[in-house]
Formats: sequence, structure tokens, C-alpha cells
Amino acid sequence: MLSSLRFSRIAFISSIVAAAAYIAAYALWLSAGVTLSISIHASLVLAAQRPGLWGIGYLLQALAFLLWALVPVSVGLSYKTAAPGLSQLAMVVGGFGFAWRALADFARAGSMEFLGQLYTSSDPAARAVAEQLAAWAQLWTFGAVWEIAGNGLAFGVFLALAGLILVAARRRNLGWAVTFLGGLAAISLIGTAFYYVAGIRTALDIISLPGIIALAAAPLWLAWLAWMADRPV
Repeated sequence: MLSSLRFSRIAFISSIVAAAAYIAAYALWLSAGVTLSISIHASLVLAAQRPGLWGIGYLLQALAFLLWALVPVSVGLSYKTAAPGLSQLAMVVGGFGFAWRALADFARAGSMEFLGQLYTSSDPAARAVAEQLAAWAQLWTFGAVWEIAGNGLAFGVFLALAGLILVAARRRNLGWAVTFLGGLAAISLIGTAFYYVAGIRTALDIISLPGIIALAAAPLWLAWLAWMADRPV
């Protein structure tokens, strides 16, 4: 049985495991009262009061992104005959995007736990350093460049490329719809990253909405893409 197991089937099973880990991370955070707009101070307080909250949550997310990195490879291999160039590009962009996000979450798992413990120090200087480092980490690895740009590649550009691959495989209506949604998510996520770096808040909710929807629905559409790749082309 194991000798006949296809890579596409492994990727499909991995996508389901990744979805479970991804949802578990958010369930853990929601149970602790974490929201998308949580402040740096509140994050440090939670890290101090509930050791392991951020560490376990980010490790679960990192595991999910590593497993999801198999999906672009599976899509590329399954459709390499229909669209050789696009398939290779999808593997590179998607795999890099998911690996990028996994590295970001691995880094945050340790840093937020450490900074939370540092924040409990009775030394005002240590507390100030912890808050400054957390602000830097949240800007460059949570709220802006690192995470959101990685999301743009994994959840936006890759989805658009997967749509173009479907178009090349003669599934035109479905393919163009997926391409449009992926392009919209990519523009939203990358645009949100630029907004954060520039310090712009005007219309940020509107700009970020398509990207948030793509992230929230990721367990479904990634499992669907893995399932499509597991079917004969």
C-alpha cells in the first residue's frame, strides 16, 4: 500500500492535517481573547500570563505552512504537461511563500515567549526593551513586511498561478475565476504590507478585506487544489 502511495495523495492528506493545525492555532488564541487588533502591550501581557500561548500557536501555524508547501509542488507536478512553465513557477512561488511564512512563525514562537518573560521583569529598562523589540517584531514579522508579503505570495500569487494552470488545462471558466480571486488576494495582501510600512490607515480595512477572506478560507481552497492535483489530468 505504501509503495503505491502517490505524492499527490500525500499532499492532499498533508493539506488536511495542515488545516487542522491552522484552525487549532486560532482556536487557542480565540480562547485567550486574542483579536486581529491586539496591541503590543496586550500581547506581552498574555505571553507573561500564559506561557506557551504564543509559542504553541505559532508552532502550529508554522507546521501548517510547511505542510501546505507540498500543495504547490503537487499542483506543479500534476499539471506539468498542460503548462510546463506555469507549473514550475507555481512550485517556486508557492513553495517559497509557504516556507517564508513558516520561518516567520518559527521566529515569533520563540521571540514572543522570550519577550513576554522579559516584560515581567521589575526592571523598567528591561520592560522598555521588551516593548521596543516586540514593536519591531510585530511590525516586520506580524503586521507588515515579512508575514503579509509571504501571505501575498502563498495565498495570492500562487492561487492566481494555479488558476492560470487550470485555464491551460482547458478548465477555462473555473481557471479564470480562480485567477481573478488569487490576483485580488495578492493585491490586497501586498497592498496591506505597503500600507503598514508607510503608516497609512485610510481605507486599510477595505484594502485588507480580500486578503483576510483568502486567509480565512485557505484550509478549504488549499485542500481543494490538492484534491484537484490528485485527480488524473
